[in-house]
Amino acid sequence: MIAIIAAMDKELDSLLHQVTIVKTEVVADKHIYIGTHLGVDIVIAKSGIGKVNAAITVAILLNRYPVTLVINTGLAGGIMPSEIGDIVIASNVAYSDVDIRAINPELRFGQIEGEPFVVPSEPLFVKYAKEILTKLKIKYRIGTLVSGDQFMTSKTGLLPIMENINSVIACEMEGMAVALTCYHFKTPFIIIRGISDVIDSTNQIVDYNEISVTIAKKTTDFVIYFVEECQWNK
Repeated sequence: MIAIIAAMDKELDSLLHQVTIVKTEVVADKHIYIGTHLGVDIVIAKSGIGKVNAAITVAILLNRYPVTLVINTGLAGGIMPSEIGDIVIASNVAYSDVDIRAINPELRFGQIEGEPFVVPSEPLFVKYAKEILTKLKIKYRIGTLVSGDQFMTSKTGLLPIMENINSVIACEMEGMAVALTCYHFKTPFIIIRGISDVIDSTNQIVDYNEISVTIAKKTTDFVIYFVEECQWNK
């Protein structure tokens, strides 16, 4: 079974219209939709915004259902030269807002003691995504996604993590929680996001408000195609 998780309704609406939903549940205020698509068992969940909500949701799904892959989808803020509409595939995920160096100077910015500094996506699925995006001639970027509980409007806030990771291409608010929860449950994951706005661009907020629904649909349409092309039932 594949689990697909996004934070907001607009990041899931298109997906829910393409999957045959056979059952719905609400667990800890999280709306969960169980269904199929072309013979593939799928569970879809709206997590809510932020790392805590994402971690709760992934833990629920991995405890309740026989999930073999987690797909986290939705929107992200791009770092130039990313452009609006790009699809971002996370090769790795990290925090953008963690700093406990004051009490443990051996750690790096972005690292929690006892936890990995970065969490890699499942390489095989990153490879599949790249091949499918290339086939469809969709512009994409592959690199490190960073997560923090803030809507980032300036690259300045990302400089501390970018000093440690030179492959940061986008930021959002749930990916690292998804990644770390999957890491602890030993479940593979992939994060597929669409660039809805570009950090430090003049019209960043206007762009997000005007085009985020369109980019969310483009991204979830690709997620559905990704599920179809990988032929999980074989």
